[in-house]
Amino acid sequence: MTLDFSNPLVLIIGGILLLAILYFWNKRNASNQKARRNRNFRSGYYERKKERDEKSKQ
Repeated sequence: MTLDFSNPLVLIIGGILLLAILYFWNKRNASNQKARRNRNFRSGYYERKKERDEKSKQ
């Protein structure tokens, strides 16, 4: 069985798959960028300090 890339059905399905991959890739990158933008030193420092205090109490 050969796959003919000039077949309109194959082109349409391939295009839809490509758009789906690009959509989800963009969605993932946008969420990563948002998380990176919302990160700051102060909140990270206090979270790490809280984790260290909890470990030392055990």
